[in-house]
Amino acid sequence: MKKIACLGNVLPQILLAAIYFSLAVIALEFAVIKGNATLIWPASGLALATLIRLGAQYAIGIFIGAIAAGIYAGDMPIIWWMTATGNVLEPLLALFILRYLPFSKNIYHYYEYLSLLYAGMAGAIVSALLGVTSLLLAGFIPLEQFVDTLLHWWAADALGIAVVTPFLLLFDCYQVKHLLQKKAIEAGLLSICSLLTAFSVLAGWQSALLMPALSDYILIIPLIWAAIRFGQTISSLIVAEYFIVGIYGLLIHQGLFIGSDAEPDLPFFCAYFTLVSLATMLIAYVANERNILYQAINISQAETYIFCEEDIHFQFVNQCALDNQGLSLFSALKLTPLDLQMFASEQQLREMLQPLRGNAVTAVDFETTLQRADGSFYPVEVHIQRVEYSNRHCYLVSAMDIKERLEKENYLTLGNYVCELSPQAIMITDKHNQIIRVNAAFSAITGYSAQTAIGKTPGLLSSGWHDCEFYQSLWQTVQTAGEWSGEIYNRRANGELYWQNITIKVLHNPDGSVENYIAMFTDITQERAKALQLKHLAEHDVLTDLPNKSLLHQSFQHAVATAKRQGTKLGVLFIDLNDFKPINDQYGHPYGDAVLQILAARMQAYIRETDVIARVGGDEFVILMTNIETKEACQILSTKIKSVVVEPIIVEGISLHVSASIGMAIYPEQGEHLEALLSAADMAMYADKQQMKTASS
Repeated sequence: MKKIACLGNVLPQILLAAIYFSLAVIALEFAVIKGNATLIWPASGLALATLIRLGAQYAIGIFIGAIAAGIYAGDMPIIWWMTATGNVLEPLLALFILRYLPFSKNIYHYYEYLSLLYAGMAGAIVSALLGVTSLLLAGFIPLEQFVDTLLHWWAADALGIAVVTPFLLLFDCYQVKHLLQKKAIEAGLLSICSLLTAFSVLAGWQSALLMPALSDYILIIPLIWAAIRFGQTISSLIVAEYFIVGIYGLLIHQGLFIGSDAEPDLPFFCAYFTLVSLATMLIAYVANERNILYQAINISQAETYIFCEEDIHFQFVNQCALDNQGLSLFSALKLTPLDLQMFASEQQLREMLQPLRGNAVTAVDFETTLQRADGSFYPVEVHIQRVEYSNRHCYLVSAMDIKERLEKENYLTLGNYVCELSPQAIMITDKHNQIIRVNAAFSAITGYSAQTAIGKTPGLLSSGWHDCEFYQSLWQTVQTAGEWSGEIYNRRANGELYWQNITIKVLHNPDGSVENYIAMFTDITQERAKALQLKHLAEHDVLTDLPNKSLLHQSFQHAVATAKRQGTKLGVLFIDLNDFKPINDQYGHPYGDAVLQILAARMQAYIRETDVIARVGGDEFVILMTNIETKEACQILSTKIKSVVVEPIIVEGISLHVSASIGMAIYPEQGEHLEALLSAADMAMYADKQQMKTASS
């Protein structure tokens, strides 16, 4: 059994080596430099396809075939080994690179095809480097020809990968048979056309009626035909067919790639098939993806229509729409959305589409009724998007028949009336807390339509503002007390946060089990914002936005409570600006206001987060220092404030100067109430002011 298994592994390797050797022998017929340098090397494509399909272990067969090709060419041993090593490392490196690229061996998508080319051509660099280096070491080429020979070698390997590898990976007998069965007559015509074209142009079998200048372009016809109608598999087959016939033409010195000197034009051959393969395959992939999209739309259960801005007649109607309307495609393409009563008038149509034209929204959704050819009507939900179709701005309309849904909703008509008439948002969930009904007020407040919300949980509205403990406490109250009322910070569909006042109640079955949860809420964001704004205005100075005396009193009360618990002291700094009145007198109040705003910002930057600075008069400020141990902390801050106040203030290009007199008081030594501390600090400030005047005089 072991011998049979071993034989089963050896035979495929030998067969692969034989095929590789055969391709190499054909390519060596076109060697341009002694030592295997050629511009045609299909064996590289075979090697990469084999390793992708069967695995890296088949590199052994590639190596054997490459060694045999070197011996056949009569090269020196160093060339055998180095070129064979390069020919093996090339597909192995490509295989390694493909692990990190979007790729599958069936290359279904164009990006997988491009990944294949990228990896293969990157691997070809290694083969070219080793091969050309061996020629240099063997003395077959001088150093000056190294780069040119390297490019020729790489181009030959790249050509093989571009033409042969996609064909071998894509070709599947079952798939080809399936394609041919669906389009047997067309496939037969394509085969005949491609063969006749290939041999006529590439092998020199030109008819007397076929002008040489025209023959080159005829090659494109089967390629485009295959790409558009049959996809990438048959396209790769036609390219490979052209490639084989092209090589045959080179061997017999006939056809497109034979120059005026009756010699093969190998650079032209290499460039031609590289570009033809790339262009044909990309066209095939694009056409295939479009065909798949067309099929998906055509078999959709939703009616699909496409019409353009200039001419609103339908450009496309899918099979579902034809069946529902009872129309033929020919008749349907004569109609417009107005004929189906989708819109009351063309003016309404234009108005509905205006947000799409201005890119204000990505889609327009609404419900209406459509009219069939027999005059009957049926309800639909319409979804319209702007798309590019035939290089024009068009609109894709999806209409879903909602008759069944509306019939079910009719059973809940009375409940719906109650919900819709309610000014409060109403959300009803089942026992698993999944939303089963919402009203219009809910959609208006949250931005979520009923279709979006139903089936979701209330977590759809979660803002992330409240923690898990908040929600656990909420639901525990609902389960034990039967209801919960309060305020919650939630998020609308557009991402906007809002406050809601909500009441949640639980409904039980007769057996005591939970049947539903009902939530009723209103949006109180504006009321909350107004209250906060009024509170802010009441507690802050309008000019500097610093706390005013009222908020200072509140902050002092909190600070005293903390100081008593922690056994710390408080400091009060009373600040009065010197030389401020002359600024108002000389330059006007706008300059004085600017000075106050700048100084307020400066001083606020120098205090701690736990401290409070307030404006208590025209040019008077108070700093409340918390959590201090000694008077020195106040003295340090006082010095800093004086230094920052005395710095020049630039207002509209004018340099203005003021200074500050500061007095301080310590809690509780100089008082336990704010007024007593302010009085003590005020007296100290006047003493500081007198001292500054005496020092300046």
